[in-house]
Amino acid sequence: MTVWKPNAWRMANVHSGMTRAELDAFVAQAKDQGYIDGKAIFGRKSDCVAALHRARQLAANAVHVAVSATPKAAASLCEIPAAEVNAWLRSLPPEGLDP
Repeated sequence: MTVWKPNAWRMANVHSGMTRAELDAFVAQAKDQGYIDGKAIFGRKSDCVAALHRARQLAANAVHVAVSATPKAAASLCEIPAAEVNAWLRSLPPEGLDP
């Protein structure tokens, strides 16, 4: 039996022409990562293929949501509260006393 890399189920071209052992290995990986219910039992190869396609879509959606939900760092770098700016301006010496 082939030993698959941990995320092989996400990248494989899953189809019903694969052996049941290959499909079961991919389903086990997806179950371990939480994309397929751990109690799910598939009687037919086509059920395995459909479950893996749904799991791959869930994984892709999770990545998309995580990326789009991250705040943009550049937006917060330029924000300076007005009170802070005013306090800094008040701390400057008057123009006539500037050396």
